[in-house]
Amino acid sequence: MKKIYVLFAIISLFVIQFGVRSVVYAADENVDLTDESYSNLNTGKVSCGGGMVEHIPKSVVKTANTAYKIIQVVVPIILVVMGMITLIKSITAGKDDEIKKAQMAFVKKLIVGALVFFVFVIVKLLISVVADASDKGNIMKCANCFLNNEDCVSE
Repeated sequence: MKKIYVLFAIISLFVIQFGVRSVVYAADENVDLTDESYSNLNTGKVSCGGGMVEHIPKSVVKTANTAYKIIQVVVPIILVVMGMITLIKSITAGKDDEIKKAQMAFVKKLIVGALVFFVFVIVKLLISVVADASDKGNIMKCANCFLNNEDCVSE
């Protein structure tokens, strides 16, 4: 089972590494970078939360957004598939004790998968309960910037 977790971690790192790439340009001192042909340079920074967090590179926000989306989708799928495999193995073994244990483990994995999928909703709920009334909007705007790539203010 540990091999599956190691394989999942390696695949996740490769997906994140190759999914988030930025272009690097080299220029000599005679090149005017304000020219429109260089307008696709990704050197911008963003701020979020009404100035709560400033000067964040766009690549960091993109990486966080991509990692969140991958975790939100891939982890529940892997948990459900692994639970199904365990349940099928116990059913084919035919022992009632093993089937009950596998059913309980499968239900737990389903619950954890649902929690991972809805983590942002849970975070919103916790922030609405804990944060001050003046900071709620700013904190949620910053969370939306990192997780949904929304409410980011370009600098």
